Amino acid sequence: MEFLDKKSRLVLQLIAHGGPGGLTLSQLRTSLAYIMSEGTLSSILENLYFSNYINVLKDDQEVRYIASNEVRNAMIALELQKFKITKFLEGVKKKTEELSRQDKAIQLEELRKLTQEGLSVVAQGLFSLLKDKPEFSVPEYVELIDVLNREFFSRTLPLLGSQTSQEELEKFLSLVSRYKGEVEAEMLKKALNALKGEQKP
Repeated sequence: MEFLDKKSRLVLQLIAHGGPGGLTLSQLRTSLAYIMSEGTLSSILENLYFSNYINVLKDDQEVRYIASNEVRNAMIALELQKFKITKFLEGVKKKTEELSRQDKAIQLEELRKLTQEGLSVVAQGLFSLLKDKPEFSVPEYVELIDVLNREFFSRTLPLLGSQTSQEELEKFLSLVSRYKGEVEAEMLKKALNALKGEQKP
C-alpha cells in the first residue's frame, strides 16, 4: 500500500470537509493560499482526480471539487476514531487524578489496565480504517497515535512487561549479526546473558 503524501492528504481532507457539495476552486485557493502555490494545488487536484479520489462538477461557470463517496466514508471513520482517542485521553487524565490518591500497587495495576484498553482502542481503530481509502486515512491516524504515544504509551507500555521468547531472542541476535556483524552480536549476547544472571534469584 502506497500512502498519499502530506500535501495531497491536506487538500483531500479539505475537500472532504466540504461534504457532498464539495468546495469551489476559489474556496480551495483561499484556504491554502498561505501554504501552497496555485501550481502545486493544480497539480495535486489533477492527481486526485485521475486517481478517483475526487469528482469535478461544473455548474453555472463554477467548478466544484467533491470528494468521492469512499473518501467521505474514510473521513467518517477517521473522525470517529479521533473522537474515541480523545475520549480515551480525557478518561486517562481523569483516572490519573483519581489514582494519585491510591496505593502504589493499585496505581500500577490500573495503569496496566488503561494501557491494554488504549492498545485495544488503537488496534480496533486501525482495522476500521482499512475498509475505505486507507492510503488516505491511515497516515492521518498514525499522526494521532503519535500524540497518544508521547502523552501516554511511552510511559505505560513498559508496565506490561512482555517477555521476549528464546526464539525471538535468537532471531534478534541473528539479525544483529547479519546487519551489524558477528562481533557486535556476540557482545550483545554476552551482555544479555549477564543480565539474565543478575535477574536470577
